[in-house]
Amino acid sequence: MVELITISNAAGNWYLNKVVINPKHIAVVAESREHNRLLKEGKIDLGFNQQIEFSKIQMAITSGFDELIAIGSPASIIEKLGRNSKQLLKG
Repeated sequence: MVELITISNAAGNWYLNKVVINPKHIAVVAESREHNRLLKEGKIDLGFNQQIEFSKIQMAITSGFDELIAIGSPASIIEKLGRNSKQLLKG
């Protein structure tokens, strides 16, 4: 299990959340350009440094979640998951 910090927006207010997920349920980790842009424009008001990056994490259908927006670059999230680009695929 891996603990991530995510952000969410409800009724125009941004919130931080701590989630614990099974890394096997993650299908895709990608840069969240929209959230990175919103931060640079000052529209995500959580007191973050402007250098923070956000990643969009798409979950497998069986996980019960569609997607999460996590704090961290895709590379740092993948590193936290214990995966790397040289991982062998099982066939």
